[in-house]
Parts: sequence; structure tokens; C-alpha cells
Amino acid sequence: MSKMQAEPFTPGYFESSGSVRLASGATVPFRTVCQDNLFYDEEGKAVGSMFTYSYFRTDVENAEQRPVIFHFNGGPGSGSMWLHCGLFAPWRLKFDDPEAVQQPFVPPYRVENNELCLIDIADLVFIDPVGCGYGRLLDPAATDRFFGMDADADSFNDLIQSWLGKHHRWQSPKFLLGESYGTNRACLLAESLSGSPQDEYSPVNLNGLVLLGSAIGTGDGVNNYEGIENTVILLPTAAATNWYHNKLPGSLEDFVEACYAFCREEYAGALFQGDFLPAEKKDAIAEKVAYFSGLPKDLILEQNLRIEKMAFLRQILKDRGLEVGLYDSRFTLPLNKDFSQPNMVRDDSAQAQFAPPFMAAISGPMKEWLGITFDRKFYASASIAFRNWNRISHRHAAKSLAASMRRNPKLRVLFSSGYYDMQCKMGEARYMVSHANLPLERVKMSVYPSGHMSYLGEVGAKAFADDVRAMVLGE
Repeated sequence: MSKMQAEPFTPGYFESSGSVRLASGATVPFRTVCQDNLFYDEEGKAVGSMFTYSYFRTDVENAEQRPVIFHFNGGPGSGSMWLHCGLFAPWRLKFDDPEAVQQPFVPPYRVENNELCLIDIADLVFIDPVGCGYGRLLDPAATDRFFGMDADADSFNDLIQSWLGKHHRWQSPKFLLGESYGTNRACLLAESLSGSPQDEYSPVNLNGLVLLGSAIGTGDGVNNYEGIENTVILLPTAAATNWYHNKLPGSLEDFVEACYAFCREEYAGALFQGDFLPAEKKDAIAEKVAYFSGLPKDLILEQNLRIEKMAFLRQILKDRGLEVGLYDSRFTLPLNKDFSQPNMVRDDSAQAQFAPPFMAAISGPMKEWLGITFDRKFYASASIAFRNWNRISHRHAAKSLAASMRRNPKLRVLFSSGYYDMQCKMGEARYMVSHANLPLERVKMSVYPSGHMSYLGEVGAKAFADDVRAMVLGE
């Protein structure tokens, strides 16, 4: 809410039309519907709104059977501008550097035709949850209705079923694409859609899930892993970061795979032994951890062979006076000399730089092209959701995914990760898939030369878009 005046709420509904030129050379026409989707209490009072941006191809027959992809980001408490402006809309943020790293992130920004858009094969829906993006919490007493792992999944269930009815799309192949916390949401939502709410049974089968930057643990909660230490999962991403900044010989892929082999065959077992690990073996393990991570061997020994994620960001390039980004460790900023607790997002070396272009895109040209005319402020993220989030779930994301894949023998899943994502590390996806009792023949895992936002830059964006396209086409 603006501090200039109280923000009134009037439900919004906006339509527009346009066309996009694709890499194939084809030009595809589309129309858009952007609107508030209201939730009501038992007395019929509106208590919250999710905001959706829907893109429909207009030159097709049997539109009722076209695939549809529902996109959402994470947080919890994040709007959908990242996936929306970064890759999947007909327009996309463009940067001069092919990796979108070595450049100043100051205006003016370029938002241009997106030749990677999937509108030729699927209609597209982007969702701002209650309280973030253009979504709004209308009754402060209704936080429990939306701000929690189970409540969030069930409210998304309600929204999607309502959207399917409103737009006559029950016959459409359906896909969920979630990023970061959105991977937990996608798994819980898939089970919710399959009929899990205790008092209801309104089942919806999905064709596929795309999980970008997995935050799905094997234990209770988010990013919590049973049976292995987090530092083992962290080391391959630390190795990729070391390879990138210190220009190590050989390929990134070979260096990271060698690190995985060390984690699997030596590191995990050494940590398990703890103080019973012989001194000479401890020294040898420290040597290898230092080799892969780029940190000094003495520091590894001092930390009892472990690496702490947030400390690593400040340690890896400390001798150059730099720290690397949590969300993309290719990004750097000068070491933060403020010894107070930094903000994990606003002070991050990556987010601090690339977030403003996304905010400018969704609030500026894309808002205009979508025909959105209200003055409502767009919230990239919402602290009200994060602060009030109930992290206790009666459903476990990994188990929900396994249950959904068991109930639906045609459900396929794509796990997509970035080599340089220190927040939702590629090792998390690999470990979770290895321990979640999933039918592996229906699981694909891809890793891109990118950070948390695989669509930031051309190489990762094209690889990710190609993987999603292949899933929708059943390839």
C-alpha cells in the first residue's frame, strides 16, 4: 500500500490483443485477459484476490483442447513477474550480455518481442498469489486462508478449477510451472488437485510439472534433507562458483561431476565419522574440499570440513574485496562492510542488480501492452505473506509428488536447476529425486549455465524454454 494514500480496491478486468514473432519465423496472434479472482468468506464477503494474466492464441480451432501452462513463482510471497517478464510472455527483458551478468542494470531497459514464447503450442497463465504482485489480501483476519503451505495449495486449487470453468478449458492438457518455493507449491497443488482436501473431492489430472530451482526437501518443511548433511548438497554449487570465478581448466560439467563423485564416495562418509575420522584422512578430505570450493584448506579444517552457505558467499572472493550472489553466484558486489544483518534479497549481489529491470518491465511497458489501467502498486514480494506463513504442512511436498505420480501414471516431471544457484542448489534436486520413490522413467533433470533465474541471459533461457516445449509436446 502506498504511504501517500490508502489504496482502494476495485476488482480489475482488462483485455488486450497482440502478436509475437517466434524463432521459427511464424507470427502468432493472441489476446489477453488480466483480472482479479476473488475469494469469499462464508458470509459472501471478499477476503482476498489472486491476479491472473492469461494469454490465448486466437488463430486456432478447438481452443478448448489446447494445452495450458499455469506459471507461478515462490517466496513464499513472490509475484509472478520473474517467469512472466523473464521468459514466457510474448515480450521479454533483453540484455546485451549473453549471460546477462557483466553489465550495468540501470535504465533504460529493453523489453522486446520474445521469440522463445510458447504461445504457439500452449495458452499461458501467470498467477500473482494473494498479497503480492497485483494480488491483494482484503481482510487481515483471513491470513490463515492463504498464508500457509496447505492453505496456499488449496487456494491455488480453487483458482485453477475456477479458471478452467470460466474459460471452458476442462479438456485442455494442463501443466504447472513453479519456481523456487513454487516447486513446493506445485507438488502440494498437484496432490490437492488430485482430490486431497479432506472435505472435498473434485479431482483434476495434470499432464506435467516443471520445477525450476527445487526447494523440495526429503524431510519435513522446505530445504530440509533427511539422511545427509546440507554441506554435501552445497559443495557442487560451490564448485561451479569456484570454476566460474577462478577460471579453472576443463569444462564446468566435468568439474561439477567430479565434485559429485567426491561427495558420494568420500565426503558424506567422512562427515558421518565426525571425530572418529583419522587425522590423516581428515587432512586429505579438507584438501579436496578446498580444491572444489576454492576456500583455504585451513578454513575448511577450522570449520570441521563443512561449508556454511551464507559465509561462502563472502569468503570465496574475499581476497578481491567482493562477495558473490546467493541467487546467482556469477554476480558480485563489493563486500558488505555493514556488520548488521544484511537483507537476504535486497543486499544480495545478484537480486540487488537484476530485480529493478523486472519491476520496471511489469510496471511499465508490459502493463501498458496488457491494457492494465488501474493505479494499483505491484509488489514484487510481500512481507505480509512471508511473516505470516504457516510452514507446518499436513502434506509433504516430496511425498505429495510421489503420490500424484502414482495416482496418475501419465504425469511427467521436469526438474530444472542452475549451476550457479546457491539458494535452491542443483544438488537438492538430485538428492530429492534419488530418495523420493518417484517413477524415474517419467522424471527428467536438466541443469543450465545460470543461477536461480535460468531465463536470465540467452543460453540458459533457450535451454529451459526448449525443455518446457519438449514436455508440452510430449517429446
